Amino acid sequence: MAGGPLPNPIKVVGMGSAGIDYLAQVASYPKPDEKLRTERLEAQGGGNCGNALTAAARLGLSPWIVTKIGDDSLGDGIISEFQRDGVVTDCILRAPGAPSPFTYIIVDREGATRTCIHTPGEVFNPSELTLELINNALNDAALVYFDGRLTEAAVLLAKAARSRGIPVLAEGERLRPGLEDLLQEADYVVTSAHFPSNWTGEECQGNAIIKTFARLPKVKWMITTLGKNGSILLERRADNTGTTGESNSIKEGVAEDVFKNLFAEVEEKRSPRKEKTLRGCTSADGTEIFAGGVATTTTAIRLLLKQGISEKDSDVVASNAAAAAAAAAANADTGNSAAYASQLAPFQPPEAIVTVSQAAHLPDDAVLDTTGAGDAFIGSVLYCIATGKSPQHAQRLGAVVAARKCTALGARPGLPFRNDLAAALL
Repeated sequence: MAGGPLPNPIKVVGMGSAGIDYLAQVASYPKPDEKLRTERLEAQGGGNCGNALTAAARLGLSPWIVTKIGDDSLGDGIISEFQRDGVVTDCILRAPGAPSPFTYIIVDREGATRTCIHTPGEVFNPSELTLELINNALNDAALVYFDGRLTEAAVLLAKAARSRGIPVLAEGERLRPGLEDLLQEADYVVTSAHFPSNWTGEECQGNAIIKTFARLPKVKWMITTLGKNGSILLERRADNTGTTGESNSIKEGVAEDVFKNLFAEVEEKRSPRKEKTLRGCTSADGTEIFAGGVATTTTAIRLLLKQGISEKDSDVVASNAAAAAAAAAANADTGNSAAYASQLAPFQPPEAIVTVSQAAHLPDDAVLDTTGAGDAFIGSVLYCIATGKSPQHAQRLGAVVAARKCTALGARPGLPFRNDLAAALL
């Protein structure tokens, strides 16, 4: 296992959500009008950005968070929990007389799912992002991360970071107003499994992923997380153009087929006994977690759409509009669905090195709660960017950290510390 904190502190900054999670574990998800008892109830710190920064702090970084909460007792608890975990709270705004954000989470033990019902706090107005706050946040920062919330103010901080030469990592979890502008400021992007389809209107996952990547020409690499199915990385060349200078001779492949073939290659490398290659860490109850396998194209290839699968423009627009309407409804913003929709964009096949990584291996019965697994992965990505590790390294570390998180109830109790992890992962 690895040692203690990093010898030289590395400051990273995150801007986005922080709140309180009320987690109710039940035997199975309730049917309409049904009453049932919880098996377990806990209140913990939550929010995508807060969770990711907590993961990064436990890996040895020195994170600062920029967010807004209420001046209530919940807010006091949010700050206290951050400080215990080493997350600097100097850039947290507090809204007088307002409640802090909170989320009810129903954890279905039988179905291994979780359902979140969120109550937001006060809006973070762009005018509140003062020059003093920007300077306090960005001074000496190695990286800035945005979870896709607070987008109006987030775009301003992202632009300020880029003007100072500070790299930007942005998350595409689900459709939100202003998120498209924020993604255009990113050097690195991590998306959820469903975001590319919702953003592009493409139902075929391979088509959706490469269309998303093609829309983000500034991005050096993009990882799409697939939960228990692992992750897919698309990486541009160092010149960030996506071209090799040998356009006529570069290999081509249908993205959907390339992804499937690489995952098949990883599976084939595993022994008949399915022995695991590296013990990444052990959970609090003694469950061993093993890093999954990785396969890559090694060199850049031109990624093509799957013919006969790519939707007509009219279908793509309709699909994106439906996703935007669903996102607006989920955000209690039904009358504003147009702000969640994206614009139809011309497609040029991107050229990228493709790497797929399996999820970490642990027994199915060891998975207690998946809340915050994606945040744990992003905390690992923050660590790898800030310490100069490759995105392939981030895929593998992120899978182990996310798996370890899933062995405990809630987004943070299962997050590992540096000394819980194999040295090879750090």
